[in-house]
Amino acid sequence: MESINFVCLGQTDFVKELGKQGQSSDITTYDSKKDDRIMTYVIPSGFPDKIQPLLTAVNLGEYSIVNVYKLDRFLGEQIVALDLLQLDKGFLLHSYGVESEALKSILKNTVASSFKVEQNIESLKESISSLSSVRRDGPTIIHIDNIFNVKGVGVVVLGILKQGVIKVHNELILFPQKKTVTVKSIQMHDKNVEESHSPARVGLALTGVSFDEITRGDILSNYTHFTSAVQELIIDFDMVPFYKNDLSENQSYLLSIGTQIRPAKIEKLGNNKLKILSDNIFSFKAGDIAILLNPDSKDIRIVGSGRISV
Repeated sequence: MESINFVCLGQTDFVKELGKQGQSSDITTYDSKKDDRIMTYVIPSGFPDKIQPLLTAVNLGEYSIVNVYKLDRFLGEQIVALDLLQLDKGFLLHSYGVESEALKSILKNTVASSFKVEQNIESLKESISSLSSVRRDGPTIIHIDNIFNVKGVGVVVLGILKQGVIKVHNELILFPQKKTVTVKSIQMHDKNVEESHSPARVGLALTGVSFDEITRGDILSNYTHFTSAVQELIIDFDMVPFYKNDLSENQSYLLSIGTQIRPAKIEKLGNNKLKILSDNIFSFKAGDIAILLNPDSKDIRIVGSGRISV
């Protein structure tokens, strides 16, 4: 079964024409199925009140759809998030009230400048119908974004299979806990399947772990080289040009790595290097992107980013 996942940004009412609503919290999913193809659309419904849902949603897509209805700082945050996470495949719509040249100027030198411009929802539907799934081979890596305790089933997690294949009865390691779990069953689009390939959105019933031991952002994998139980890391840091505040070692920040978003502090080491300090444990591998957020900023709340070297 083929899977394609979209993050939908801007004015998102159009998503109701593309799929049926599924889970809803600070992110909301819609999905549709035709033949052996499942399309999932993720909306950061808790944004712009909070910055965290935006980073979570962007991490769950391979393609983006941006429907611009207003040129403001919230649009800026969405474009910056796409840019930092290098989500360079996407589609762009805008309302008649948005001036095309002004929008082009804002998108210049970002990944969104190469998005295909659609005139209406019908042309968008036609374009996405011809897309191919973006598969990634390699060790199994699943980013968890929701957890449930289901009567008669036990612990169920929802997430994106970012890489590899998952099969019923597979044993995986839950990070950062480093706990071995077993996949009891797999669901896609509410149907039981024996296996799934990236980038499927899956529901997994797990044994070997309790509900209280899992949080959003945890990772399931058979890849043994995740760095885990780390409460500090050093990155080569690039600040977002639009962020107007100074970096402060007294400020409380959030650090986003994949769907993990945790409180953090910083130490400035010079030469654009930052030490990130947290009471929380992160899991990551070499090359992952770490994004620093300031949820209290009155302007853009995305501070900057850097790749992690281990």
